[in-house]
Amino acid sequence: MNMISLSALDLAIASSLVIAVALISWRLQLGNSRVMLLAAVRTTLQLLLIGLVLKVLFAASNPLWIGLMALVMLLAAGREVMTRQKRRFSGGWGYSLGTTSMFISSFSVTVLALIIIVEPQPWYQPRYAIPLLGMLLGNTMNGISLALDNLTHNAWDKRPVIEAR
Repeated sequence: MNMISLSALDLAIASSLVIAVALISWRLQLGNSRVMLLAAVRTTLQLLLIGLVLKVLFAASNPLWIGLMALVMLLAAGREVMTRQKRRFSGGWGYSLGTTSMFISSFSVTVLALIIIVEPQPWYQPRYAIPLLGMLLGNTMNGISLALDNLTHNAWDKRPVIEAR
């Protein structure tokens, strides 16, 4: 399978387009050019770093490193679910409830999809497992954060009724 690789020129072209948008925003005095420029630099650095990590991970294809990457992805998604709550569960409940829910749903569907549908050899091949898990975690993260926020919001609103029962 041929991999598409991006060169430094490709990155420079993409960066110059973002800088051009920031300059146009500055010229039109929209007031967001500095924020856009900082966000573009931050995004570029993050993408370069994750690209280096994935390059090493894809070359190694070690199940231990793939599992560690999956764990980091799960913990980051769990943190994001927790921060999206207006009213959080006290203690570790807020973090563990969302993270456990995402783990059960995302990881089970990822493993099933890899083994039954995609069928790479070996089944944990990182070029399939990591992107698939990332997509499933992203969708699951949105659903679980909305569900938990709705649960805590309704429990707070109906607190007198719940306590009376």
